[in-house]
Amino acid sequence: MNWSDAGQQGMAQFIHLFDARHERSIRRGGIRVRRTKWRLDNGVFAHPQTENPILNHQWMRELRRRQGLQLLAARLRIPDTELVRVGKYNATKLVLTAAAAIGVVREHSDPLGLEVIIPRAIAPHEILAIYRPPKVTGWRFYPAARGRKPCGCEYCQRGEPFSRRLRTD
Repeated sequence: MNWSDAGQQGMAQFIHLFDARHERSIRRGGIRVRRTKWRLDNGVFAHPQTENPILNHQWMRELRRRQGLQLLAARLRIPDTELVRVGKYNATKLVLTAAAAIGVVREHSDPLGLEVIIPRAIAPHEILAIYRPPKVTGWRFYPAARGRKPCGCEYCQRGEPFSRRLRTD
């Protein structure tokens, strides 16, 4: 199957990364939305399926660095006309259809750090496949961090893994 045709078939395809310990419950009951009081963007976090595997699994390294999880990926299919939110992490999100969100990610000048939030649970029949991503890809701290040393102040490194090595105080 040609993944570039996903938006033309009436169903948009996305990738959701999750903890491998939840595989059985996701296969059985789908992906639930974890609602929290402090997070405004409640929903299922995903990224559009594109031809670029680094772009598809860009959040993998950041999630593993922070949580130390063994991750799996679920390929999802939702209707093109469904409304989703798309934008950079910790930035305001645009409300677009799923098909338009795929177009935004493909045509964006810097697609690293973009995320799509599907504001509802994903049913088991909407999950096309669950697989182990090929390898750890992505960034460690933020998309443009390559070649830059992280900030050594106590505020930026508080509670991070191996932060004692980086602190300058």
